[in-house]
Amino acid sequence: MRQAAPSFIASPVDRTQDQGWHVASFRLLWLVAFCVPWGDMVLLPGEIQASRVLTIVAAFTWILAVWSGKRFRTVTATQLFMLAFVVWAGANTFWSEDSWRSVRRMLSYSQLFLDAWLVYQLVRTADEYRSIMQAYVLGCYVLFAGLMYNFISGVAQGDGRYTAPGLDPNDLASTLALGIPLAWYLAFTSRKGLWLNRLYIPCALTAALLTASRGGLVTVVISMGFPLLAMPSISRRAKIALVVMVTICAGSVVYFWSDISVGRLSTILDQLSARDMNGRVEIWQRGFEVFLDNPLLGVGAGAFGATVVGGVGAELAAHNSYLGVLVEHGLIGLVCFLLIAFSLIRQTWWSPPLERRLWFVMLLAWGVTLSTLSWENREVTWLIWGMCSVQRYRQAAPVRRFRTHSIRPAYA
Repeated sequence: MRQAAPSFIASPVDRTQDQGWHVASFRLLWLVAFCVPWGDMVLLPGEIQASRVLTIVAAFTWILAVWSGKRFRTVTATQLFMLAFVVWAGANTFWSEDSWRSVRRMLSYSQLFLDAWLVYQLVRTADEYRSIMQAYVLGCYVLFAGLMYNFISGVAQGDGRYTAPGLDPNDLASTLALGIPLAWYLAFTSRKGLWLNRLYIPCALTAALLTASRGGLVTVVISMGFPLLAMPSISRRAKIALVVMVTICAGSVVYFWSDISVGRLSTILDQLSARDMNGRVEIWQRGFEVFLDNPLLGVGAGAFGATVVGGVGAELAAHNSYLGVLVEHGLIGLVCFLLIAFSLIRQTWWSPPLERRLWFVMLLAWGVTLSTLSWENREVTWLIWGMCSVQRYRQAAPVRRFRTHSIRPAYA
C-alpha cells in the first residue's frame, strides 16, 4: 500500500541544538512575522518599520547559531532565484535614473531576502511552521484593531473610506485578505487559538468593506476558496463552524452597510469596462512606454517615478508589481521575479493535499493582488515566499535522516 505523504517535512533536527541562539533567532523571526502586517502603523525614526530592524537582529543571531554548530539548510532553486533578483536590483543601480532611490531599494531588497531566508532556515518543525503563520494572523488582528479605532473615532478619508493609521486602504484590505487561508489552515490543523482563527474571516471581510477596496474585496473572494476547497477534508464540526462564520459575515455586512462605500465597490465592472481603474491605466501606459525605451536592463530599482513623471525622487507608484518590475529591472528582472513564483508553484504541486490547496489559493490571491498594487518591495510578499518555500523541505545531500511531522486536522 502506498504510504501517504507527510503534511510537513522538516530539516534534519539535532536536539542538542534546540536551545541557545537558534531559539533566540526563531523568537525574533516570530516577532518579525507578527510586525509585518501592521509595520506601517508605528514607525521608528527615519520612517523605518520595526520589523526591518528585527530582521537584522534575527539574522545576526542566526549567524551566531550557525557559528556555534547549527547546520543550515541546502539552498534550493527558489532561494537562488530570490538572490538573483536581489543581485540584479543591485547591479542596475549603476545605470539608474534615480541612483539614491535605487541604492535604498537595493538595501530594502536585501533585508526582504533575509525575511524569506530566515523562514526557510529557522522553521524546522510543524509547530514552528504553524507558529509563524499564527504570528502573521495575530499581526493582522492588530491591523484590524487600528482600522476599527479609526472607524469608531470617525476618521475617514475624503471618499468615505476607512483605514488604519499610516496605511493605504488597498494595502490594508489585501494584507488582511491574505490571512484568511492561513487562519483557516490553522483552524483545521490545531486546537490552539481555534475560535480566534475561525473568527478571522468576518474580520477580514468587514475590513474589505470598510476600506471600500475593490482589489481587496476580490482578494477576499479568492482567499475564501481555501476554506471551501478544504471542506472534503475536514470534520462535520469544522463544516458547521464554517457555516457559522459565513452567517456572521452576512450579519457584519448588514450591520456596517450604512458605513460602507457601496457606490465605490459597485463600480468594479464599470472601471474594467471603462479601462480607467482610478487612473491606473494611464500610469500603466506611460510605464510601458518607458519600458520600450529600456527593455532589457530597465531604468533602475525604485526609479519608476523618476522616469514616468520625469523628476528625480518622484513618489509615483506603478500600481502593478509586474509592470513595476518590468520597467525598473527590465526583462531580466521580470524573468527572475516570475521564476520565483514558478518555483513556488512547482513545489506546491508536490505537496500533500491540504497544503497544496492552501498554497495554490495563497499564490493565486497574492498574484491577483500584485496586478493592482506595487508589492514587490513589501514584506508581506517575501514572508509569503518564505513560508511557501519551507512547506516541504528536501535536502540535496543525504547526510542525515529526516524527521517527519504529520499535520492532521484538529477534528479528524
